[in-house]
Amino acid sequence: MEMLFNSMRHVPFSIARPARAGFRFLSILACCALLSACVSLPENYPREESWKLDGGESGIAKLLEGDFAANPGLSAAHPLGNGMEALAARVVLARAAEMSLDVQYYIWHSDEAGRILLKELLDAADRGVRVRILLDDIGVGAADDEGFLLLDAHPLVSIRLFNPIALRNSRTLGLLANPLRLNQRMHNKSMTADNLLTVVGGRNIGNEYFSMDELVNFADLDVLALGPVVDQVSDSFDTFWNSEAAFPLDAFHETRGSEDDLVAVRERLDTWLAENAETYYEAMRTTTFNIDLHSREVRLYWGEIVALYDAPEKVLGERPELLVDQLGSLLGSVDQDLMIVSPYFVPGKDGTAVLVDAARRGVKVDVYTNSLAATDVGAVHAGYKKSRRDLLEGGVELFEMMPSLNTDADGQRNLSFSGSSGASLHAKMFIIDRRRVFIGSMNLDPRSIELNTEIGLLIDSPELAARLSNRIRDSRDSGFYSVVLEPKSAETPDGAQRLVWIEHRDGKDIRWTKEPHTTFWQRLGVGFISLFPIDSQL
Repeated sequence: MEMLFNSMRHVPFSIARPARAGFRFLSILACCALLSACVSLPENYPREESWKLDGGESGIAKLLEGDFAANPGLSAAHPLGNGMEALAARVVLARAAEMSLDVQYYIWHSDEAGRILLKELLDAADRGVRVRILLDDIGVGAADDEGFLLLDAHPLVSIRLFNPIALRNSRTLGLLANPLRLNQRMHNKSMTADNLLTVVGGRNIGNEYFSMDELVNFADLDVLALGPVVDQVSDSFDTFWNSEAAFPLDAFHETRGSEDDLVAVRERLDTWLAENAETYYEAMRTTTFNIDLHSREVRLYWGEIVALYDAPEKVLGERPELLVDQLGSLLGSVDQDLMIVSPYFVPGKDGTAVLVDAARRGVKVDVYTNSLAATDVGAVHAGYKKSRRDLLEGGVELFEMMPSLNTDADGQRNLSFSGSSGASLHAKMFIIDRRRVFIGSMNLDPRSIELNTEIGLLIDSPELAARLSNRIRDSRDSGFYSVVLEPKSAETPDGAQRLVWIEHRDGKDIRWTKEPHTTFWQRLGVGFISLFPIDSQL
């Protein structure tokens, strides 16, 4: 399985240009060179190093003393499949923290979910908690700088941007000056309280990640963890926070917010929350986590848990040990059963060959990804579809998520399957031999493997692996198309085969011979994109 990751390493590609376009191309290069010379990141600014705080004397530590004593040396995990539960867990971390909150995300929207969590972080800082927020610059546009600057005015709040674009108010021009900044991002997602509790997984901060969007929601997965593994997640955060690629937000602005401005922010947030957010808070109170910090039993799975993560130097063109190097060697021991859940799945020719070889050796290989109708990135589906037939012919089983789903009898869906009019898979998980589970931010595609930085937890727990495996398999009929190969006609059972998507509805099997719930133009566009050698960028 290690070969699967190695085979997906980035391979640069080039497109030949006509000779008559040479002068135009050289002119563009010259302009970009001039821009690069004129546009540079700030150099003379204070950037103090800071590190994790020991939360050994905090209330969280005292609360968990009995659990740690009963499970010496082990860590524990609790899966966060339901969107509202995942939001509630983050609110609980913010409210329980007494010393520190370290927050690292690729995307942070200024919608209901984003505002709720910003208010919780601000309240924590008011209680004396040190708050460090590290955001990828692509996922937080310059339009949001003003709000974050006001929050940064708090003496206990620090905000940094990772791999930022120098021109805050002219991002397109800034990207032209240094296009590599567009291509290599910090995709990590974690939130850690007092170096004792952490949430790691696939969710960014935004309504669609917590089943709060009216149109489309992501089926996603995080894991709440405690124990020694949290210290590893904190080490990862510190490495990124103190990296050369992390810049204080105020380094890009001549002025920052004042205490008076911060008071105004509090007032606006309080007014907005009172008018708009009570429904969400009430929904959070009904989940496993009680956001008012009252006692409530949370099912924990104890075992050996390891945090795997890329080094920040990965986006600076250096070649440190990669997450896939760590995970690949561990996955190499798969013996009986491999379940891959990846919304963006682009194995390429070599990766396909590795999965097919495993299937032919007797390993049951199941892949869960998005259908064309459910994906939010059509170009990625173009890369995936080129491998689909070879995977099926080699014995790999494929399941593609449907674009809309119904709720269970209890009104909720595991893995955040919601009753919205649209749904898209966003969870990233590998389950090996129903024993070990990897949950994190990494997709099985060249972008995650080669370009972006990622993080995830490798959990050795047969109980958790069985629980997640069963829940995914139980959702097949209502949530996924089974993709198979069938003869084109009854008269030629051994002849040419066609792709068929099987939808199970009301006890019947409905067969689709074209990508379900898509238009001719959607299929044409994806087919056209698949003609180009861009898999390494997907």
